[in-house]
Amino acid sequence: MKRYHDLSGKLENGLWSYQALPGLEEIIPPVQIETITTVEKDEFFASKITLSTISGTYVEAGSHILEGGKTLDEYGITDFIKPATIIHLPRQPEKTVVDDTVLAVHSPRIPKGEALIVDTGWGIHWNKPGYVLQCPNFSRSAVEWILEHEPCICGFDVPCLESSWSEDVVEEKGGLLGMMFKKGTLLVAPLVNLEQIEGDRGVLYCIPLYVAGTSGAPARIVFEEEV
Repeated sequence: MKRYHDLSGKLENGLWSYQALPGLEEIIPPVQIETITTVEKDEFFASKITLSTISGTYVEAGSHILEGGKTLDEYGITDFIKPATIIHLPRQPEKTVVDDTVLAVHSPRIPKGEALIVDTGWGIHWNKPGYVLQCPNFSRSAVEWILEHEPCICGFDVPCLESSWSEDVVEEKGGLLGMMFKKGTLLVAPLVNLEQIEGDRGVLYCIPLYVAGTSGAPARIVFEEEV
């Protein structure tokens, strides 16, 4: 028997935004969903959606950080459907820095070349105050440990992987993401509902919108679990 879990957060007006990060206040637009026609007035219903490629739960490829990196439309559909392992950590307090030791202690066996998801428990804070700036972050040692397993996809339930975005360390911004993207690893984040998955193995479906020439796009993320 298979059970399916929706790991994606809903796109809606008033959604959290990376505008919370220093320097991005005027760059990243908020999600806006507007009704432009109605059945009563126009005989059909339609909406206008304004968002960035890093809105809601999204998939991100190397061109997000790397000059000349791959864009999402260069990947095939099967690149977004992979066997996956989940590391369920004890619920991490806000602004905790997750290191390699914590990952190793709570990790099941991780096959190389598959998808790897880390559950910090932060998904329950989706769209709540402090969701971006107060989330747990990952140390360099943690990202190095993850990359030792050669994941093709890395999934996280936090909106910011590295704490330097919420601190004033300009030269380090994007460094940990760059480490991942240089390995050809896709990023899927931020995820929700990981606490609903009882096991640590399944299949990850993270198919983004099919948009030409972008580094990322929102996606509906589904986890298939054998029960």
